Amino acid sequence: MNKLAGIGMAMTIMMALLLVRPPQADALSCVEIRSGADAYAAYDGIAVGRVKKVREGVERNSLRIAVETSYKGVVSERITADEDKFWGALNGPSQAGEKYLFFLKAKGERWENPLCAPSKSMQDAAAELAFLKGKEIPLEREPAPLAGADSRHPARQAAERGFAAASFLWIAAGIGMAMRKRRG
Repeated sequence: MNKLAGIGMAMTIMMALLLVRPPQADALSCVEIRSGADAYAAYDGIAVGRVKKVREGVERNSLRIAVETSYKGVVSERITADEDKFWGALNGPSQAGEKYLFFLKAKGERWENPLCAPSKSMQDAAAELAFLKGKEIPLEREPAPLAGADSRHPARQAAERGFAAASFLWIAAGIGMAMRKRRG
């Protein structure tokens, strides 16, 4: 009978513990995604842009974005933004060629698409775009290259200049050695 009482007591305690709920803990600090005025106030940059290139890192992706419309903070036609490789825009990491409404945080010279940002594909952004209507800001247009201007990558241009300089020095040294040998 003593064992039965102990088992009954243990079962009562277990039942009581099941009824007591611990406080809710959330994995991220953003239980609810901000929208409208809250999102507008919370983020440094809001823009519509097409992802031109995704450079994958170990945990983060770097996005090159061609900005089409800016609503806050973003003034350049081209920006770079980092995002979590496994999260990104709400439906997963951003994809090259896709167009998104980005809610960004400034990180020095770059932007970040934070985990809890309401950034999303344009096809899912109707409500946010309705709120942002009339809040567009002008973008600084990048000057078009002049006709016949060198459109090669700056690193390639520098390498070509270095090769030309080295070639010139070798030729000059060769001529100098030949002249010295002739005189001497």
